[in-house]
Amino acid sequence: MKPVEEISDIIELQTWASGRPTAASAIVESLEVALDEEDRPRVEQTAQNVLDEFRDRQKLLESAYPFTTDGSKLELAHPNPASTTYLFCLALSLLPASDIQNEQRALQFESVVMNAARSFFGGHALRIGAPWASAHIPDYAALLDKVIELIPNLGQKLKTTAPDGGDAGWDVLIVKNFRDNKFPRFVALGNCATGRTDWKRKGMETQPALFWSYFQGDHRSTFITFFAVPFAMDENARLRKLAPYCLTLDRFRICEHAPTTPFPETAAWLEGERDHALGIPLN
Repeated sequence: MKPVEEISDIIELQTWASGRPTAASAIVESLEVALDEEDRPRVEQTAQNVLDEFRDRQKLLESAYPFTTDGSKLELAHPNPASTTYLFCLALSLLPASDIQNEQRALQFESVVMNAARSFFGGHALRIGAPWASAHIPDYAALLDKVIELIPNLGQKLKTTAPDGGDAGWDVLIVKNFRDNKFPRFVALGNCATGRTDWKRKGMETQPALFWSYFQGDHRSTFITFFAVPFAMDENARLRKLAPYCLTLDRFRICEHAPTTPFPETAAWLEGERDHALGIPLN
């Protein structure tokens, strides 16, 4: 049997996809069909644990949680749930990998994480992960110039192209300056991972030194890293990434600080995935 937390995720996504409330009796019926014979005696208790999980999430996230529960059912509580970060993260966590394109994994999720990190840390934020090109950033040299604007003592660029046209191993930059714009300042580099199976090798697969090697000077700052995923991290997952200067952002922490997504395209993608969401098995 899947963990209660994952079963709760699936029922949340399918409650949105169906457009109907999910009652306790419906949860029991779905579990009776889905669970193996050895797990069926625990159906009633599992259903109650799922309802308790919904209640805990509602209490934790308040208005950032797009559902509401009275302890006996789950229903939508947001006028435009497909625009919420919570639903986007659920879809990234649960939908088949073939349904999730690089636009969702990189541009959209990294932008949500950037907004959450900026809300938490303050300061200025810049998405530095590939694909980074935009109307304002035509090439990698222009992106590096943006970094130097935020951290002037980095000096001149030493390189103007990213490895293999990608990036220097990091996805988000946060810089919080004082009004004097002098060092030391606060700097954070962030990495994002969306895969349920490959996230364990993400985070510090590239050391920050590679990114800083693109500049002549040193950042001379108070520096940390952070690691973001769209699913909920349990204690073991947090311990796996725990380090004195590394912060983890899971779905709940991201939603707390960035409750909605910045792209209309995210909602459009979600709307096209309703049928696939309804087909996700509980077992």
